[in-house]
Amino acid sequence: MVTVTETKKHADDRLRLTRLARGLSQGDLATAAGVTRQAISGIESGRWSPSLDVALALAQVLDSSVEELFGTPPEPPPVRSRLAVAPAADVEIEGRSRMLLADVAGDTVAFPLVGDHTMVTGFVPALATAPLVHQDGESSPRSRRAGRSQSVEARRLATPSPTLAIAGGDPALALLLGPLQRHDPPVDLAWWATVSTTALEMLEAGVVHVAAVHRSVGETPAQRPGIDIVGFARWRAGLAVAPHYRGVVNDLSDVVSRGLRIANRPVGGEARRLLDAELARLGIDPSEVLGYGTDANGHLLAASAIAGGLVQASVVCEPAAIAYGLHFIPWEEEICELHIPRALLASIEVRALLDVLAGRELPAQLEALEGYDANPCGRILAA
Repeated sequence: MVTVTETKKHADDRLRLTRLARGLSQGDLATAAGVTRQAISGIESGRWSPSLDVALALAQVLDSSVEELFGTPPEPPPVRSRLAVAPAADVEIEGRSRMLLADVAGDTVAFPLVGDHTMVTGFVPALATAPLVHQDGESSPRSRRAGRSQSVEARRLATPSPTLAIAGGDPALALLLGPLQRHDPPVDLAWWATVSTTALEMLEAGVVHVAAVHRSVGETPAQRPGIDIVGFARWRAGLAVAPHYRGVVNDLSDVVSRGLRIANRPVGGEARRLLDAELARLGIDPSEVLGYGTDANGHLLAASAIAGGLVQASVVCEPAAIAYGLHFIPWEEEICELHIPRALLASIEVRALLDVLAGRELPAQLEALEGYDANPCGRILAA
């Protein structure tokens, strides 16, 4: 029988996530790999470090590699690229900028992801069409409350592939698409951008596989029966204002006293909660805030509204403010966590997600976005 040696090591959830993605219990994996269940538990908790023969046995059972489970992959070599467009003269970009790369006529061309180019502004391709009708018979483009939706007769426009349905408001959730599509088998992404409360309602209604929920880092994860919670990312939320107000606007009271207009955020979201809490702390009535009745659904959309001069301030995450070169005043550090029902762990879609969370590409993508902390990514917070 192969053995493991005990050592002090930081817990790494890649092995556990990969095991869950294969639908195996600790006992199943231990039997197949020829070790004890206690050994698997010790390795997953970080108390033990596997010997080479154990690592090879685990990798073989999980159809993975030792490097993917326990190693640190080498950095890919840099590539000489042509810059597709030069940055605008009035845009100041600090540090390294994220890029899209494409091979064009033998050249590698780099497209900088800054400003509006940080998000997709075109139409999302559909898989079907169907009428949206209220129960009273009135057609409406608005979605009904989660759990109270009607059945519809959908006409397919294309043949669907396995698709991970996730609801939540973190703009970095879009980064899941690439590694999911490169997964074997490939999985598409249906991301419904919404606030945490609605995301949880959708999860409870059984219309999504996963809910992405934000909370203050000082709060304890709200564990519920049958739900595993896996970390996604960490960032600061706060007040973003147009860059020419740097040094002039230092808090929300300056926004109100100067009569600046805000893009407010949806009810039920962390951004709206933060704004209301700050107004209460300052003793400011919401009626005194220009634009309080607005509703900008998305951090990047709110930041774009400021950059475009439509409003002067909003509550957004720091990465969105950085992407648009806005002045940012931090209020709170937050974490985005993924709530995953245990009943769905065996599904193709959730298995693919667990593989992506256990991999290296997603944390690297998050770290490349200034303002994001990828440390929580793939770490099991509650189970």
